[in-house]
Amino acid sequence: SQCLQGSIVIHENKNNLMEEAFRMLRTNLLFLLEGNQKVVLITSSRPGEGKSFVSGNLAVSLAYLGKKVVIVGLDIRKSGLNKVFGINSHLPGITDYLSQPEEHSLTDLILPSGISPNLDILPRGSIPPNPTELIARPALEKAIGELKKQYDLILLDTAPVAMVTDTSLISRVANIGIY
Repeated sequence: SQCLQGSIVIHENKNNLMEEAFRMLRTNLLFLLEGNQKVVLITSSRPGEGKSFVSGNLAVSLAYLGKKVVIVGLDIRKSGLNKVFGINSHLPGITDYLSQPEEHSLTDLILPSGISPNLDILPRGSIPPNPTELIARPALEKAIGELKKQYDLILLDTAPVAMVTDTSLISRVANIGIY
């Protein structure tokens, strides 16, 4: 797999403390989601608290359960997702779609994880000059709507909630939040 050594700690058919912790989180999450709810927002208070680590490993855990999962890099000022999965930070992604939805196919921006055929990644994309305004656009609802047709679960790796208003704006498209 292409991910950074040590970032993804969940492996198929393994049983250690870390795997069990993510299984417990996965079980609780699936219990809390109702009906056709699919969108999970992951955040914390400050940078460096492990949002991308938790997002990535939870996504892998869900994929191993047989769920079709996409993880979206919505911490658009400083994406940790690119590091977790070893993705080039210069690749186009969600920000490119949000800034020009008529010029980008969302499906073309999605990358296979290289870890599980059930797990895809929609990277951050280029850093925009106007992150908050970009996230406030109706294109975000459109993107999530498209992803809902293709995936069982959509995990949104977002910015620290205490630092910027981005995550509060993103929460409008989420069914549940993990803090």
